[in-house]
Amino acid sequence: MKEHERFSTEFEPALHGENFKVDPSEKRVKPLDGKQGELESVRDSVYSEPALAGTGAEANLAEWIARKRRQCSWSGNLAFLLLAALLSGPFAVVGAFLSGQYGVYGLGYAILFAPIIEELLKQSGMIYVLERQPYRIVAPWQFIASAGIAALVFASIENVLYTCVYVGPEDVRSWAFFVWFRWTVPTTMHVTASVIASLGLIRIWRKQLADGKMADLSAAFPHFVAAMVLHGGYNFIVIPLSILFIQ
Repeated sequence: MKEHERFSTEFEPALHGENFKVDPSEKRVKPLDGKQGELESVRDSVYSEPALAGTGAEANLAEWIARKRRQCSWSGNLAFLLLAALLSGPFAVVGAFLSGQYGVYGLGYAILFAPIIEELLKQSGMIYVLERQPYRIVAPWQFIASAGIAALVFASIENVLYTCVYVGPEDVRSWAFFVWFRWTVPTTMHVTASVIASLGLIRIWRKQLADGKMADLSAAFPHFVAAMVLHGGYNFIVIPLSILFIQ
């Protein structure tokens, strides 16, 4: 078949009385139920077409968010966001320890990869809310508060592991100073880095409301990078200095 015959509608089999053969793989495909969530309906709406941007169609998502907000209570929103923050902390701990490296690769992991994993996972709860239930967010401070809580939960679990499992009084020069250090300096670093990353989520949220489009995580990239650099820089300085604690 020539190229012009392959792409021209004049040569469609149905126009020449030829039998149409169904792809055999279609017989094994599960039938679609036709159901679609509210958010997916808004996302796939014709009003979300880029060609309609600036014509008033961008209000479609904003109207959906406003309508859903009216159906939610303040107490429900706060409880939902608190749950997202409380789950993000332990989730980040699990992710960090499952991905950890030891021995000769330990320092490289702590400086390069641990900050990436931890900072992303500490924001995972709010990323889910932002992508799936953005109507529960009504003010920027919710991102900051959630980031702070998630970081405190993460740091607390990490501090307990270090002071109760990994290190004992016989392993360090001053147990009191080691405990004080763990609960102040690393905790402050975790909270600071998380708050910086949350500023990126605020940027996504504001962009979403302004553009009337689905959340674009790339808008948070600069803030996440800044949080990861702070975290990695802290590890780069403090880990070699840990020899000062060791007996």
